[in-house]
Amino acid sequence: MARRAHGRALRLHRNYTVDEAARVLGVAEGSIRRWIKNGLPALQERKPALILGGDLSEFLKSRKATKRKCKLNECYCFSCRVPRQPAFGEVEFLPLNATSGNMRAICEECSTLMHKRVSVMKLDELKAILAVTITQGKERINKHA
Repeated sequence: MARRAHGRALRLHRNYTVDEAARVLGVAEGSIRRWIKNGLPALQERKPALILGGDLSEFLKSRKATKRKCKLNECYCFSCRVPRQPAFGEVEFLPLNATSGNMRAICEECSTLMHKRVSVMKLDELKAILAVTITQGKERINKHA
């Protein structure tokens, strides 16, 4: 999987060369050059090109994907990379303890198995939206664990 660069190690009031920015962020120099072609502001009148730390930080923030919060009747599909409805409106609930359990469903788009942790208190609300089958988990061999 591709590594995501984050700007936690950047100094906002420092200038970076392409090489220094790549080392600080832990990415390849080619990535920094590609970012410059795609809109990262850089001082390129002289060699080596300089990138302001604040500009680099803002550029990374603008590239960051927004978090997608799943609704109660949705699970996050890792294949589609978006929250999806369960196929056929059916889910399976496996209680883990007295307060929560795992909801298991199949993605309606790609048929991938999806999982989501759900509170037992929201189970009635979930039953009003979807067909919920409650399945008992397998007993542990060691009951004291």
